[in-house]
Amino acid sequence: MSDKVSSSPLKSTSPLLLGKKNGDEFVANSSSSDDDDDASSFTSSSEEEENEEKKKRETLGVVEFLSNVGKLLETREGIDKTLKTLKYSSVLTALVLVGNENDEDGQQQQQQRTAKQLRKLAKSLSISRGSLRLGKFLKFSLQCREHLVLYLAAREGGRNKRSSKSRERTYKHALEFLALFTEAVYYFLEQGVWLQNVGVFRPDDPVKRKELKMLAMKVEFFMYATSIPLRMVEWREIERLEKAMCVKKKNEAVAYERSMSPSTRFLAFISSPQKRGVDERREKEIKDEETAAFAKANAIKSIVKDSLDLVLVTSDLEWIREQRARDFVANEWVYSTLSLSSALISISKLWAKTLRV
Repeated sequence: MSDKVSSSPLKSTSPLLLGKKNGDEFVANSSSSDDDDDASSFTSSSEEEENEEKKKRETLGVVEFLSNVGKLLETREGIDKTLKTLKYSSVLTALVLVGNENDEDGQQQQQQRTAKQLRKLAKSLSISRGSLRLGKFLKFSLQCREHLVLYLAAREGGRNKRSSKSRERTYKHALEFLALFTEAVYYFLEQGVWLQNVGVFRPDDPVKRKELKMLAMKVEFFMYATSIPLRMVEWREIERLEKAMCVKKKNEAVAYERSMSPSTRFLAFISSPQKRGVDERREKEIKDEETAAFAKANAIKSIVKDSLDLVLVTSDLEWIREQRARDFVANEWVYSTLSLSSALISISKLWAKTLRV
C-alpha cells in the first residue's frame, strides 16, 4: 500500500517548480508584477504632484484675496462700506438672538446680553462712519465745479448745434452737476449730525436737535433722486456703445473677407507682422468689451443701490403715504435687511474696481 502511494504521480506542484519547468511562464508573471508596481508608483507620484499644485493654487488664491482686501480697506469708501456692513449685520444678529426662544432661562439671558452688546457695537460703528466722512464734501465740491463748467460749455454748444446728441450731453452734465452738488451738501450736513451725536454741540430743545438730521435726510433724498436718472442715462449710453461696437466689428469682418482673395488671406495668416496686428486689434476689442461690461454692471448696481437707499430715506422722512407700506419698510427686520443689501452692493462695486486695478 505504501509503495503504491509513493510511486503515484504528484497531484500538485509548487510555483517554484513550475517556474523551473516553464521558465517563460515564470518570467512573464514576474514582469507583469513589476509593471503593476511601476504603474502604481507613477499614479501615486502624479497624484502627489496634482495635490501639490492644488495646494499652491489655494495658497496663491488666499494671498491674492487678502491683497485685494488690503487694497479695498486702503480707501475711505471701502472702510465706510465695510463698517456699514458690520453695523447692519450686528443688528440682524441681535434680532435673531432676541427672537430665538429657548427653554433654558440661562441661555436666553446670555443671548439677550449678547444682543445688547451687538446693539452697542452697531451704534459705535455708526459714529465711526460719521468720523470717516469729515472733509468728504470737498471732493464732491471740486467735482461739482468741474461739471458746472462742462454743463455751461455743453449748453453753449447745444445752442449752436441744436442736435439730439448735444441736448443729451447737456442733460447728462446737468444731472451730474446736481448729483454732485447735493452729495457735497449732504456730506457737509452729515459732519454736523456726527458732531451732534458725539456731543460736541447739542441743543437743549429736542426739536431743534432733530432739525439738522431731517435737513440732511431731505438732501439725501434729492441726492438719490438725481443719481438714479444719471445712472440710467449712463446705462443707455453703454447699451448704444455696445451695439455700435457689434455693428462695427461685423462690418469690419465682412469688409475684410470681401477684400482678400484666398491666396492673400493665406499669406496674411502665415505672416507674423499681419498676425501680430490682428492680435493687437483683437486685444483692443476685448479690452473695450470688458470696459463696457464693467461700466454697465457698475451702472446697474448703482441704480439698484440708490433705489434701496431712496426707499429707506423716504421711510425715515415718513413720506410714504400708504400706512401698510410705511410700517413694512419701518420694520427693523426689513429696514436692516435693505440697508445690508445696499452695503453689500457697494462692497461689490468697490471689489470689482479693486480687481481691475
